[in-house]
Amino acid sequence: MRSRTLLGFAVGPIATALISLVAVPIVAWAFAPEDVARYNLLQIFVSFSVLLATLGLDQGYVRNFHETKDRAVLLRSCVVPSVVLFGSVAVPALFASGPLADLLLGSDDARTFAVALACSAAAIISRFLSLILRMEERALAFSASQLIPKAVFLGSVALVLMLAVRRDFLSLSTAVLASWVATAAITGWATRGQWILAARARVDRELVRALIRYSFPLIFAGLAYWALTATSAVALRYLSTLAELGVYSVALTFAGAAVVVQTIFSVVWAPIVYRWVAEGTDLGRVDTVMYQVLAVVTALLVVVGSLSWLTDVLLPAAYDDVKYLVLGSILQPLLYTLSEASGIGINITRRTVWSVWCTLAGLACSVTLNLVLTPHFGARGAVVANTVAYFVYFVTRTEASVHTWRTFNRRRLYTITSLSVVGALATVAWGATSGLWYAVAWAALAPVVIWAFRGEWLALRALRKSSVPA
Repeated sequence: MRSRTLLGFAVGPIATALISLVAVPIVAWAFAPEDVARYNLLQIFVSFSVLLATLGLDQGYVRNFHETKDRAVLLRSCVVPSVVLFGSVAVPALFASGPLADLLLGSDDARTFAVALACSAAAIISRFLSLILRMEERALAFSASQLIPKAVFLGSVALVLMLAVRRDFLSLSTAVLASWVATAAITGWATRGQWILAARARVDRELVRALIRYSFPLIFAGLAYWALTATSAVALRYLSTLAELGVYSVALTFAGAAVVVQTIFSVVWAPIVYRWVAEGTDLGRVDTVMYQVLAVVTALLVVVGSLSWLTDVLLPAAYDDVKYLVLGSILQPLLYTLSEASGIGINITRRTVWSVWCTLAGLACSVTLNLVLTPHFGARGAVVANTVAYFVYFVTRTEASVHTWRTFNRRRLYTITSLSVVGALATVAWGATSGLWYAVAWAALAPVVIWAFRGEWLALRALRKSSVPA
């Protein structure tokens, strides 16, 4: 992948994270914590709808894109089953909007469920259209498809505030709908040539059957990972209070900086390793990159731990606990990023069923700990439960890679990650009793991290100075 293309793909996640950092305080000040919690539930509902309705055919489109001569037929064959499935579920569900709004969104306004369905429909359309941009390596346009939802949402919230519209969940969910409709419209315009051809194409039933055979098993892996990410929020919804879920949601949103690292690394890492395998390159380089990722992960944790008290300046008093929770929240995507490096052997050997089992192991841990901790400790218990679950996911994925591919010395890897998890969870659990001493303790670790990873920092510095792409 060319450096310019890589930079184009990086623009979206970085800009999205920056907009999120602006949007979070605005939403927190403008809306009640309970409505912020419902906003989180809406996002979970939309992501689940996209995951279920696409039937894994979005991944089937990516897998077959370069091997299919008629890409219009491929696009139509992927989209039509998804649209039919979503419509067959969404239309009957509208007749039970009231109960479903209460059950799924914690809202007593039936209109919010109709808005949630509309958000899901627009998100499904945007998903397929953005994949066209991704596969054609239109990097900036693809980044724009990630950026638009956050930018339009922020603009819509600002409009709600300026027009003195009632600040409730219906207004907030309408802002979300506006963001997804704008995304679908703009990506639709950017890909109009492709989807117009697809609209005129026929559905290849044999191709549909082949796509579903390939994609259907991926649904279970996707559902398991969705459940892993959503368990804590769902547990807070039904075992605690919406106010606690609101605090948890804001802490999770501040973890967006780590999601940037996760997104960019996930985009570039697998293709590079597959090229190394094809070229017969010394795969000791994989271990080198893994420890470089560990260095970045640890450094980010130290920075966040030292500065998380700044959230008190940005947020209302109702969110005072966010500064402690953000440490565990940011560690979750960082552990996932590290597992992408240490668990790459699963994909290299094509034994992807191991990914399902690793995800299920993390999910089982999350469900068990949430049932025990969330009713008593609220948001703190939820963060602890999901952070431990991600650590289990990371360890099992690493061990599965060793089992299916090649072994390496993991003592240093596990020692540092274990200490990081213990430090983050200690801050979540007891940070409130320490004043700001927790931040001082994290800041004191900076020289230790610099010294412990001095080799990795020198290698990264050399890589940055090199003009040759990896």
